[in-house]
Amino acid sequence: MSGRLFGVVYHENINNWATASLIEAIKSRGHEPKPFRLPDISAQIPSKFTYLDEENLTHMDGVLVRTIGFGTGDQITFRISLLEHFEDAGIYVMNPAYSFRRAKDKYATLTALHKAGIRVPRTFIGENLEAAINFVDEVGDVVIKPLIGARGMGSIRAEHRELTYRAMKFIHQLGQVLYVQEMIEKPNRDIRAFVIGGKVIGAMYRYVPSGIDGEWRTNVHGGGEAEVMKLSPDYEECAIKTAEILNLDYTGVDIIETQEGPCVIEANAAPSWSALSRVTGIDVAGLIVNRLVEQSSQ
Repeated sequence: MSGRLFGVVYHENINNWATASLIEAIKSRGHEPKPFRLPDISAQIPSKFTYLDEENLTHMDGVLVRTIGFGTGDQITFRISLLEHFEDAGIYVMNPAYSFRRAKDKYATLTALHKAGIRVPRTFIGENLEAAINFVDEVGDVVIKPLIGARGMGSIRAEHRELTYRAMKFIHQLGQVLYVQEMIEKPNRDIRAFVIGGKVIGAMYRYVPSGIDGEWRTNVHGGGEAEVMKLSPDYEECAIKTAEILNLDYTGVDIIETQEGPCVIEANAAPSWSALSRVTGIDVAGLIVNRLVEQSSQ
């Protein structure tokens, strides 16, 4: 196939719809996709990258990162360093290695956004159980989240002190970091704004699923309902500024509506877009690949 060579990083399932749509978008633009898992890439210094010890990928023009997968501390460190090595060798990585790592870490994300003046929820992060309990006593209604996670999975809303204590004690005993966030009063929805190349290409409301008692999460993957919407100027500016601060080529910014204006919950380094495409008709995968081709040409 003529054209340029672009890697697509997946981890477990190459037939995942997002991975498959990106591969198809690369092909439709006359380029060659090379899907691979980071554990299957070997590096040498000076710069050389080999896939399964058979195929030389040093000549790749760009790489789209969907995940770095799970692993030990050494394995994750290697994969992040590998992405940085790609960049050092002149291969454009999207989203960039440091930006991807920071956006996957809710703590680092909120710290960067708060420093730049973006409103974020009051949040406790630490390994001291007693300090976390004191935070809950002060704040009240909270959400306990995994430090690194997606689609709302693993998040617990704990309105009662005893339930909160038990949940945090269990997390603490597992050796996990405590990430506890105030529950901000808001409508029964939040906003997902999708930013590519510094522009909002689409946005939607995500509503709490109907008919599920006690459910508060809006994630469409978990049954939330999506509805197309147009951002007001202040919310659009917030989404664009969030992507700019985190240096993300493309991102799904999750925003809640408050009396004080937009409040960012997180920005996703490898967001899903099936619901957004469904309600807007936008070819999100195509726009992402267009950005990859554009950036890797510079």
